[in-house]
Amino acid sequence: MVPNSVDLTRSAPLVIAFHGMLIDSKDMMPKYTLLNSTAESHKFILVYPEAVGKSWALALDKTINDIGFFDALLAKLSKEYVIDADRVYVLGMSNGGYFAHLLAKERSKVIAAMASHSGPLGLQTLGGIHAERKFPVMIVHGDKDNIFPVSFARENRDKYQREGHNVKYVEVAGLGHGWATKSNINESIWEFFAAHPRDKR
Repeated sequence: MVPNSVDLTRSAPLVIAFHGMLIDSKDMMPKYTLLNSTAESHKFILVYPEAVGKSWALALDKTINDIGFFDALLAKLSKEYVIDADRVYVLGMSNGGYFAHLLAKERSKVIAAMASHSGPLGLQTLGGIHAERKFPVMIVHGDKDNIFPVSFARENRDKYQREGHNVKYVEVAGLGHGWATKSNINESIWEFFAAHPRDKR
């Protein structure tokens, strides 16, 4: 999705948004997140990939393929548009949030910052994040989530902080396993991204 507000002759930020598992999709995610209007307001290119099998990175071979898909997608978009290489961001909902965590860990020198909404870190980080670069992290979670308890989000926050990542943690009172639209979360996510272009450390 390229908003009319984006000047295609100038470099633009890129946000890749990963949907949740099974009933979610690239077509459904824009409807409940309302991220399109955020992209229009803040002049960034927004992409909603579609997961093969309706889930992201839930087995070893699929994880390898999904990370490869991200690499190929970024390369394709970078050829078609003037993407600001220092402002490539990923976010996701639920299983998509889990994948955003994983991608940022595996591509920490490419992804400027990430945001996970209602999605936990996976088993691959049981021993720690150990990313090459301490990328900034935003974690959003409802305290009434009955799919992934909020304790998961708190543990993830603490794990990142122990390893020296810049973490913004947003716990939404009364929210279940859904997008925090009423909390104006899109503006908060974009504000976090805009404040964190990629550093070279």
